[in-house]
Amino acid sequence: MIQQRADFTVEAAKGGGFFAYYMDNLLCSAYGETPDEARSNLERVVEDFVSDMYMVEEYV
Repeated sequence: MIQQRADFTVEAAKGGGFFAYYMDNLLCSAYGETPDEARSNLERVVEDFVSDMYMVEEYV
């Protein structure tokens, strides 16, 4: 099962569960037991990634 949107993709993982990731940035990826959980976890990863980027800019 593959669920794809313009910004991210959710695929069934081989060992069970689901893997969500952004095609443009593979550093932003997440796992979940359901497609919705994987998507939700991916949103949190992206929020943390963007937050970390802003923190770095403050110190540069």
